[in-house]
Amino acid sequence: MKQSHTMYIYKADRRKKTGERLVSTTVWQNRDSAEMAREVRELQYQTWPVSQGYRIETVPTMKTVTNLMSGKEIQIPHDTPRSCDPSSELYWSM
Repeated sequence: MKQSHTMYIYKADRRKKTGERLVSTTVWQNRDSAEMAREVRELQYQTWPVSQGYRIETVPTMKTVTNLMSGKEIQIPHDTPRSCDPSSELYWSM
């Protein structure tokens, strides 16, 4: 199924508490999982090599959740906080 994916590129950085820093964020439109895996392999080989401390993470831009009150399935961005997610009790208790 073709959908949008968000690609995060991190680089190892000992100055940060997490040990890495975010270098780039890119949204790829109309790609399936196999195409994204191919893109990641190409980017890791050419532009962002693992040997130099880069790490690439891809996630679908939207995720499907079930609204707690209506029971309908809706799509929300994958990085939506729990307090803004209609599938959580926290959203409805505020």
